[in-house]
Amino acid sequence: MMDDLEQKILNSVRSAMGEAIEKELCGYNKPLSLLTAKVVEKHQDELFNIIDSQVSQLIGGDDFRLIIKEQLNKNLAKTLINRMGGELEKQVNTLKQNPQTRAKIMLAISEIIDGITN
Repeated sequence: MMDDLEQKILNSVRSAMGEAIEKELCGYNKPLSLLTAKVVEKHQDELFNIIDSQVSQLIGGDDFRLIIKEQLNKNLAKTLINRMGGELEKQVNTLKQNPQTRAKIMLAISEIIDGITN
């Protein structure tokens, strides 16, 4: 039975050898990377068809369309608010200065609060 120190040494050797093998086989322009590139190139048409099929299914799906619409709406709203923020503030300030409009705003707020609490 190995003691703790021997086990640690063995684990360190395994780890170092694994890293060395991975570095020599999988690094840039290394044998495994080159072989993988050749295999992918050989099956390029098949891989293209698989990827194309999955992308087509994704784009055609209702969930995808809904998510795209939601994100477009969020981004568009954010952009419009950022671009028009100053203009909106000016309009609100103008409305606040008018006593009749200010009274209508207060009435509307009161109605909303009453609707929530009742």
